[in-house]
Amino acid sequence: MAIRQLNLGLALVSALLLGGCAFFKEDRIHYSWTPEAATPCTSCAPLAERSEFVGVALSGGGSRASVFGAAAMEVLAEAGVMQRATHISSVSGGGFPAAYYVLHSPTPCAEADRTQPCTSESYTAFKLAMRHNYLTDMTMKQFTHPSRLTSPTRRLLSLRDALDDQITGGANFGDLPQSPILLINAARYDDARRFVFSNLPISDEDSALEPYTEKTLQTASFSLPGCTRAVPQDFSVGLAVAISAGFPPLLGPAGIEMPETCNGENDQYWHLGDGGILDNSGVETLEDYALHADGPRKPKVFIFSINAGSSTRAETMMKTRSLNLWTTDPGRVVDIVGKRAKAYRSVIAKHMTENSGVTFHYVDFRYTDARLTEWPASCGRQEGGVDAISARLESIPTSLRVSDCHADLLEAAARDVVERNLAASRADLVAAGFTSDGGSLSF
Repeated sequence: MAIRQLNLGLALVSALLLGGCAFFKEDRIHYSWTPEAATPCTSCAPLAERSEFVGVALSGGGSRASVFGAAAMEVLAEAGVMQRATHISSVSGGGFPAAYYVLHSPTPCAEADRTQPCTSESYTAFKLAMRHNYLTDMTMKQFTHPSRLTSPTRRLLSLRDALDDQITGGANFGDLPQSPILLINAARYDDARRFVFSNLPISDEDSALEPYTEKTLQTASFSLPGCTRAVPQDFSVGLAVAISAGFPPLLGPAGIEMPETCNGENDQYWHLGDGGILDNSGVETLEDYALHADGPRKPKVFIFSINAGSSTRAETMMKTRSLNLWTTDPGRVVDIVGKRAKAYRSVIAKHMTENSGVTFHYVDFRYTDARLTEWPASCGRQEGGVDAISARLESIPTSLRVSDCHADLLEAAARDVVERNLAASRADLVAAGFTSDGGSLSF
């Protein structure tokens, strides 16, 4: 015991020597707005007007959401849906595949030249990147930057660095393509408003729609009353994704320094973190943008929701005596908040769709709806069929790492759920006018 205590003491002393006074630094501000960063972004507007608004929403859920999201996007691309997407909205772990897709434009292997192996930009590479162990990457970067060890706000930078290495390549918002529009959701802890990082500006003015007259229900962004702005071009995409995934007190919140007025007067500070505590699906932001979009409002809105959010059934929770909810499954907190928010949102959505003149069409893909009959080889010898596999899917934890068995299950679940739900929704989508450029759907 004495040796173990000595080793622990030596480790602490070493950490202090490595970090020096950095351990006692004030928590940093992650970004400070400057007038130069507000230069109009000529590449931020969508390429061309389309007759419909096609949104893809990627939920939170750590690596579970990343793996399921990428696999689901592959099937949607094979069906011709991703190519028509005008907006991609993401929360937390869903931001990993969203950022990768927008920055790298992967091509489905099914559409690649079959005489050649899939290129580095294919979905093979895409899905492999989502399986990466970001938890270990982040932890190692903590040790190479000792000043981050004691501060959750500085630890957020380690996740940003890991994302830059594996996904974003250090890209800023000024590097994003014109289409599809990327929407990364966070929560502003100061006023309980949903905060969206986007290369498409959205006004901070009140909407004419009654559900949005309350400030708390309006989308917050870099816009201020009287001056509509997109995210500054020099803002890191990796940092935006990391903020969306930040879950205090483990990671974040982030600090943004902004003026209170368009003229740059009176500094204020925004404190931003996990978007999942307000809406873990990403759907709400798509609805909001569809109704706030500049120019003529699209009469038809199609939203494809890829949902890998925590999904523990109430009856399952009530049959266990475990009190370790916050340590064994921190994602459960988001699930609890999300259930109530979804119930409340349904009332708002009903009013919105009845009074906006816009028709919304939804297709949902939830990972726990899969009906898989075979275990992947990576899971080894397993007993049980559909029910046992479903139970394992439901038990996949919310983390920034995922086992090969769980990743294989999630990818199989994505193909099963997306293919079945697209087929079941085909008639409704055709009737609503959602067709490919050739006039027919490929699913």
